[in-house]
Amino acid sequence: MAPMATTQASSARVSPAREDPVVGGASQLIGGPPGAHAAGPGRRAWLTPLRILMALVILTSLLGYAQKASCRDTRNWTHEYQYSALCYSDVVALYSQEGLVDGKIPYLDYPTEYPPLIGAAMALIAWPARLAAGPKPVYRVDNGQQVVDHYTMDRRSAVFYDLTALLFLVAACVAVLCTALTAGSRRVWDAALFAVAPALVLHLLTNWDILAVAFAAGGLLAWSRRAPRLAGVLLGLGVLTKLYPALFLLGLLFLCLRAGKVRTWLTTFVSALVTVIVVMVPLWLVAGYFDQQADRVGDGILATFWHGGSWTHLLGGGPDGARNALARFFDLNSERGADWDSVAFGATWLADRHDPSWFGPMHLVICLVTAIVLIAVASALVVYRSDTLRLVIASAVAAFGTVAVAVPFVLQGIRDNGLPVHTLNIVTAATLVVSVIGIGLLTWLAPRRPRLPQVLFLLVVAFLLSNKVFSPQYTLWLLPLVALARPRWRLFLVWQICEFWVMFTRFMHFIYNDTQGRHGVDRGWFVGAVALRDFVLLVMAGFVVREILHPRADVIRAGTGRGLAERSVADRPDAGLDPDSLDDPAGGVLDHAPDVRGGWRGRPTHPDATTSASESAPTPASESAPAPASESAPTPASAVVTMDRTAAATTTSVSDRRRPAEETQRPVLRPVEPGALFRPRRRADSHSTGQDTTGHDLTGQDTTGHDLTGHAADDGDTRGGGPAGG
Repeated sequence: MAPMATTQASSARVSPAREDPVVGGASQLIGGPPGAHAAGPGRRAWLTPLRILMALVILTSLLGYAQKASCRDTRNWTHEYQYSALCYSDVVALYSQEGLVDGKIPYLDYPTEYPPLIGAAMALIAWPARLAAGPKPVYRVDNGQQVVDHYTMDRRSAVFYDLTALLFLVAACVAVLCTALTAGSRRVWDAALFAVAPALVLHLLTNWDILAVAFAAGGLLAWSRRAPRLAGVLLGLGVLTKLYPALFLLGLLFLCLRAGKVRTWLTTFVSALVTVIVVMVPLWLVAGYFDQQADRVGDGILATFWHGGSWTHLLGGGPDGARNALARFFDLNSERGADWDSVAFGATWLADRHDPSWFGPMHLVICLVTAIVLIAVASALVVYRSDTLRLVIASAVAAFGTVAVAVPFVLQGIRDNGLPVHTLNIVTAATLVVSVIGIGLLTWLAPRRPRLPQVLFLLVVAFLLSNKVFSPQYTLWLLPLVALARPRWRLFLVWQICEFWVMFTRFMHFIYNDTQGRHGVDRGWFVGAVALRDFVLLVMAGFVVREILHPRADVIRAGTGRGLAERSVADRPDAGLDPDSLDDPAGGVLDHAPDVRGGWRGRPTHPDATTSASESAPTPASESAPAPASESAPTPASAVVTMDRTAAATTTSVSDRRRPAEETQRPVLRPVEPGALFRPRRRADSHSTGQDTTGHDLTGQDTTGHDLTGHAADDGDTRGGGPAGG
């Protein structure tokens, strides 16, 4: 048995100009893709890919700074200039609204709506910014009297913006660097999607989210380098900046259950939990207590205890219903309604604007669009798998009936009763739970264990589309995940265009509201832009699901330059055990790891546990000769791809030989593979080629032409079928 490797043997760097048609077309501007005799990655040069990526992300960040630079002068924030110039930034707006300009400290002097590390970053940068000059009046003489003509620029706000931009530049560089290193030296150029993303220009300085992205990317890199404790610390810091990195722990749990790496996951989870507790508990002890109007009404627990006051009553809340400043974030998120960019906001507008009654114009349009989408999807599925015709038709009819019946009821209920916050919270939580369960089942039942970035991308998309808040800067969360999960430029650029359209219509609609409809665009334009963006995200998620179910379509695992017969080998459940192929570069301990049965029980489905009693028992000398091919038993589906077919029928695995005799002679059950549900079916129309009634070829090959021991037959499988389950 060949030793199992944890990294790919080949270090040849993938050239995006050869692999991706969009990059290949763009490369024509500089002479086309590199030729066969171009200098390879082994040539020593100062201009390495990582340095080029750093230069690109610095350039992108500078463009983002320039795009919003006019709003660093607060004198321009009049007559909707911050919207018409598309330069609005929370960095400038919250500097005064949060009291930072007056020297207030988050959580101690006022309750902020952001998690602790964002409050710490704001306070840290506000300290040197206060040293700059504030606005001063400039006078002029009018009719012999001195009057104020204008005020000078508030340089405190400008310095705060500049220093924050510098911090964000560093965070963006760290995030891109971690993404490139996680992708590996072979696919380092995938991080270019992140480095030059238009969304990074639009939203780098919109809010503080890039800090959470940097922590999350660092945690993913640490996990890929098999440092679970460091990964947990970085993910914990990410949770303390924005909550979404908690989804990373959930995705890791799904994959570790399937691979039997729960102990490693527990190390990461405990490290993240301890990190959160170490930061949150001291902050909770020193934070002040504030009423509903955000006025300070009491000292913190530690200050009260230090001065000899009664601090025990503060554990349940402050005087007159006051709350600890740390609870402000949770209270705000539980009490706020549907935000502008959310699906719930669009549904509310749709129900109020159009009559959702049966067979009304809106209902007919929804039914028509649903029918077109379902017909397109069902046709593609039937062409790919003709044997699923009945299942596809039944599923399409059920989906159409659900949409056609449920939409009028839901929209009519919103139209009659509105969408109360408590109802919205329940619907949001239920939708997210159902989505997470579905992603968990997909992870468990896929023919081959999904790659970590694929699962994380689906989880974050599910959270964004089901959440009642989808702020524009949240799109930064997805940039490193897209680069690692599906580094394809065409659909990525379509998504980025939709993000720009959402931002443009959003600001134009704000102008429409502020000018009572004299300027700007109506709400329908904005809701339509959000719906288009959400649809594109669903399409991207659909492609990721397709590549999970059929890894030969995954550009990471199967590539694009090889033939279909060669790429279809990636669909085999045991393909990830081939040390010469890419499995999951970001997976860390999951990379090239065999699956287990029952997850946490730790019973491997690889040859160590699937070898039957006849295979594991000692072979007598008289029976040691190889049997004819027609009499040899088929090798289990999870056999290592490098095992010889003839030897596999008569010898035991290395680990079996190391076991005590009484243990290896015990019959061992063959567990059901987690991906059996989605394994392509095989034809059983031949009765003269040595096939049994289940469609298995008793000569050692399945009906698709694959050698069940891992050696591809001459006529490769064009349907991507994996090996038989044994």
